[in-house]
Amino acid sequence: MPFGMFRSNQSPILADFGSSGVKLLQATGGDTPSVSACAFIPFSDELRARPVEERFEHLARQFPETLRENGFRGSRLVLAPFSQHMLVQHIGVPAAEAERAESVIRLQIAIALGCDPSALVVRTNSVCETSRDGTAKVEHIAFAMSREDVMRYVDLARRAKLSVVGVHGEISALVHAFDHVNRRAEDESITTMYVDLGYGGTKVAICHGSKLVFAKSITIAGRTLDARIAETRRCSLADARAARLAEGIKPIRIGAPNQYNHAAAASADGGMAILRAAVTKVNGDDSGNDGVGMVTAVDRRGTSSAPALGSPLPADPTRSVTNEARETVESLADELSMCTRYHGTLFRDTRIDRVVFLGGEARDTGLCQSLASGLRLPAKVGDPMARFLTSGKAPMGLPDPQSPHPGWAVACGLASSPTDL
Repeated sequence: MPFGMFRSNQSPILADFGSSGVKLLQATGGDTPSVSACAFIPFSDELRARPVEERFEHLARQFPETLRENGFRGSRLVLAPFSQHMLVQHIGVPAAEAERAESVIRLQIAIALGCDPSALVVRTNSVCETSRDGTAKVEHIAFAMSREDVMRYVDLARRAKLSVVGVHGEISALVHAFDHVNRRAEDESITTMYVDLGYGGTKVAICHGSKLVFAKSITIAGRTLDARIAETRRCSLADARAARLAEGIKPIRIGAPNQYNHAAAASADGGMAILRAAVTKVNGDDSGNDGVGMVTAVDRRGTSSAPALGSPLPADPTRSVTNEARETVESLADELSMCTRYHGTLFRDTRIDRVVFLGGEARDTGLCQSLASGLRLPAKVGDPMARFLTSGKAPMGLPDPQSPHPGWAVACGLASSPTDL
């Protein structure tokens, strides 16, 4: 959702401000885009724990040198701010007020926050007509940011000799990363749940084709897992994270102890059949499989591939411990299930066809398998960078160029996001 406070016709530098650091990307447009420059400015554990102003100071020093060393050109910047600076909320607007929904929502948010409505930049996304308490309403997704916070990023860019030309929420940007996958009219009948597993938070988006119909930020994330492990092992967060990355999250068959369905291998249709990643009870099943059936979903794209949707989860992760995080994983699975139920109340005849896991924490296949099992939905780990690397040559500054890059969804999505309204 563009905030559209600034305008530009030039291809900009793209910046995703995340809890682990800032991802920077510059890409060419068109049907066959490519990455011309890429870089990552990490945050230390100490800096993460400090006030956000200190991160801005750190970035003001790092931006010029990083951009110069990694071959970025130009001075225009499109960014996705830290998630703590963006409010995401579903709001029902009375049907009679639909024509001025944005001002109604801005007022509601301002009252809730106790601030002047003019101090907020608000953009809305109309979802559907609904009814609450017998009143006809129009469901909206609201994205709100204070003008003061927007100007923080403008000031940071100015200090780095850059000019902000667009500001987008993380959720809107990650959805744009898959616009090319959902460009056909028939894709509107495919419902996809994107789960961005970050270190500081988890973002959820549910789309009908490319249309965003549900969005939510969840506080449970990589840091929550590490905190639980650190508490159990009586170690530091850094040591807990190192252990988790080395050992992995054991796949948990949530809701059915001692039953876990191993993933099927990729099918022969160009990798586009969605992984049959979860199991579900089949009523009246007498096939001898103990009542356990496979959840399947066939992508309607035929034999053409969409690399951004990533690869099926492997059958058995080699890493298999870190059981201390089990309760936290189950809590996150419950949060995701509530998202699917809310979608079900809005669209009673529409099921979710697939889950695409994104974010840096999606590299842990055991974690993704556990969440897919809890949701009982077919799943993949997305690789939004794949469409930019078709030439086979990775840009300088891209971490682990031979590996999938689920954590770069927001940065890749900014490449497809408009720089104005």
